[in-house]
Amino acid sequence: MKSRRVIFVTASIAMAFASLVTSQPRTAAAAARPNVVIIMTDDQRWDTVTSRYMPRLARILSKHTSVTFTNSFVPNSLCCPSRTSALTGDYSHTTGVYGNGGQWGGFHSFTPAPEGHSSSSINDTTTIAVDMQEAGYQTALIGKYLNGYSSRFSNYTPPGWDRWFAVPTGAYYGYWAATKGARSVVVRNRHFGTTSDDYITRVLTNRAIRFIQNSDAEPFFLYYATTAPHTPAMPDPRDVGRFGLRGYVQSPSFGRVEAGAPTYIKSRPWDSSTAREVNSFHKLQLDSIYGVDRSIGQIWRALPDDTIILFMSDNGYMWGEHRWQTKFVPYDSSLRIPITLFGKDLQSRFPTGSGPCPSMYAFATSCDGRIVLNVDVAPTLEQVAGVASNHAFEGLDMLTSARKDFVLEHWYSRIYDAGREPPTYCGVRSAGWMYVRYKKFEEPIYEGLYNEKADTWEMNNLAVTDPDAPTVAAVLQTMRNRAATLCRVDGGIYPNDWPFQG
Repeated sequence: MKSRRVIFVTASIAMAFASLVTSQPRTAAAAARPNVVIIMTDDQRWDTVTSRYMPRLARILSKHTSVTFTNSFVPNSLCCPSRTSALTGDYSHTTGVYGNGGQWGGFHSFTPAPEGHSSSSINDTTTIAVDMQEAGYQTALIGKYLNGYSSRFSNYTPPGWDRWFAVPTGAYYGYWAATKGARSVVVRNRHFGTTSDDYITRVLTNRAIRFIQNSDAEPFFLYYATTAPHTPAMPDPRDVGRFGLRGYVQSPSFGRVEAGAPTYIKSRPWDSSTAREVNSFHKLQLDSIYGVDRSIGQIWRALPDDTIILFMSDNGYMWGEHRWQTKFVPYDSSLRIPITLFGKDLQSRFPTGSGPCPSMYAFATSCDGRIVLNVDVAPTLEQVAGVASNHAFEGLDMLTSARKDFVLEHWYSRIYDAGREPPTYCGVRSAGWMYVRYKKFEEPIYEGLYNEKADTWEMNNLAVTDPDAPTVAAVLQTMRNRAATLCRVDGGIYPNDWPFQG
C-alpha cells in the first residue's frame, strides 16, 4: 500500500523526534496528495530554535530531509496581521488587517464585508484552509485563530474548516475553547480549568493527535497554533525553572538607545528593575518553548510516513534590545522569525538549501539564506500539495523563488498605550539595509536607516547621524524610492495616518 504524505507546518516551535507520548503513528493510507500540517508558535524568537531549547525538533531536523531558512521575516510584526498573511499569502495592505483590533485589525476585520474600514476581497473566504477543503482535504484548526475571536461566546466557524478547536491568545489555564467536530454543525463553548491536565499545550497536543488518528479516509490539513510562549508565558508544570540565563550573552543593544533613535525609543524608561523584569520573562518563554518542543515530538510520532513539515512563529520578539520588550517595531529581533520545512519518510523530496548553516543551526541537514516571509507559507504548501488557490498570492513559493527586499508595515492602533506601541510606519528591509519612515502625531516625519551588515544590532541610525555622507546619502535615496513604491500600492488599503500618502 502506498504511504500517505503529510505536510507539517510548525510556527516558531521546536519539533521533537524523541517523545514520551504513548500514542503510536497512524497507519499510512493510500492518497494521491500529501497531508499538510502547519504548526505556528506565538511570539517565539528565531534564536530559540536550538538543540538546547528544542532538542526534539533539532533531532528531527538532523535525521530527516529539511531546509532551514536563515533569513525569515514578517512584514508586520504583530499576531493578527501576521496570521492573516500566513493564511492568505497576502500583505496587510491587501488583507486590510494591520492590528489586533480597532478600525484596521482583529478577527472582525478579516470577515467578509468588514465593518469600520475599507472593504477587502481578501478575507476568511480566501485562505489556505478553503483551498485545501475544496481540493478534498479534511481540515482542522487547533489552537489560536485570530485576536478578537471569542472562544467563550462565538459560534462562528470560518469557511474551510471541518474541525475547529479555537482558544484565546495567552491562554494557559482557566480558558474557554470553541469546538466543533467534523460531523457537528453547532460550535460548543467548553471551559477548561486549572489542573495540570488543563494546561493548554497538553490539551492542544491531545486534540491534534486525535485529529491525525481519526483522519484515515482522506488527506488532511492541520493548522496547529500554540499559545506558548506568548505572555504570560506559563510553562508546563514539568518545565518550571528548567532554563536560566546562564551562558546567555545579552546583545550590545540590550537596555540601550541607538544613536539617532526615534522619540518613542529615546523616551522609553529603563533601569535595573526593568532589566530584571525583561530577563524574568525571557526565562519563562524559554521554559514554555520546551513544552512546545515536547508537543512537537508527540505529534511527530503520531504522523504517518511521507510527511512534510513547515515550522514557524507568527512574529519575533524583543528581549530588551533598544529598551523594547514585545514586538511591533521594525528592528531585526522583532521582524525575524524561524521557518523550517522538513519531511517524514518522503516519497518525493523537495529542494533543500545549499548554503552554509550558522553554528546555531549546526544540527540542520541544510540551510537556505534567501529572504522568505510569512506570506510565502500558503503558496509554498499549496504548490507542494498540488492544490490550486482561489486567488492570486502576493507571496512566493519559498522553495523556488527569491526576493531582494520586502515592505515593512505597521499601524498605530491606539489600543496599546504609547509606551508599548510605536507610531504608524512603513519602510523596506533588504539583506543589507533597513529603512523606515514614521508618521508621528507630534512630529510629521521621522526616518530611520540602518546598515544590517556593518551594524548588526542597529545601534546607529544613519538617516540622522550621517545623512550627508556620500555613500549614506545614495543608499538613503535608493531606499526612500523603493519604500515609496512598496508603501503605496494601487488598490491597497491604508490607514489615514500612513506616512506615504498618495
